[in-house]
Amino acid sequence: MAGTKEPGAMTREMAMVHKGFVREFFLMPDLVKGVSDGDRERAALVAEHIGMMSFGLHHHHQAEDVGIWPRLLDRAPEEVRPLVHGMENQHERIAASLENLTKEIAAWRVDPTSENRDAVSRTLDELLPVLGGHLGEEVESILPIIERHISGDEWDATFDAGLSQMPPESLPLVMGLVMYEGDPLAVQDSLNNLPSEIREAVAEAAPKAYGDYAERLYGTRTPPRGSTLR
Repeated sequence: MAGTKEPGAMTREMAMVHKGFVREFFLMPDLVKGVSDGDRERAALVAEHIGMMSFGLHHHHQAEDVGIWPRLLDRAPEEVRPLVHGMENQHERIAASLENLTKEIAAWRVDPTSENRDAVSRTLDELLPVLGGHLGEEVESILPIIERHISGDEWDATFDAGLSQMPPESLPLVMGLVMYEGDPLAVQDSLNNLPSEIREAVAEAAPKAYGDYAERLYGTRTPPRGSTLR
């Protein structure tokens, strides 16, 4: 298949991205609960973080819905149909929770009361088991099929389109967030997908951008890793 990556490369990349989502989403409940009533500045910081991660997850799933699932159904329908429909159903459930979460963080940001904070916490409690199961199942069950039926060029184009939805100034932070727990080979693959003229600058800036961000958000440049949270 044209543009085929080396065996396991797409699985490494997806696992790296998923670790980032798991870490940031599963740390959210403690972030939310730690905001005191009336602390507008802290509520805004946490709400902005939840909004950024929700935006990223939405576009990650949208990229899969448009660029991956239809190709799998076309190329290996009998093998993947039940799995793909399961992934699509999980995306719909997650999207509904993210929609509620977006409304709730907006209300909490304007009026940081315990009532609004607890509404955010309840939606996170509903979302996280579904999200955690989905991200794990996708890597374990779907990626082996993707490795056989999706070309490297198709893979890169699909997720480059998703990344392009992010504001350019946030690229170092987003890359640093993903790279924090990344397999070195997956990190290099992701950097290689960037335009050559910015690749070196992003590689240098990304770890610092995420470290600075984590220190403001979590009080440490080295927050717990996703594998310890589920």
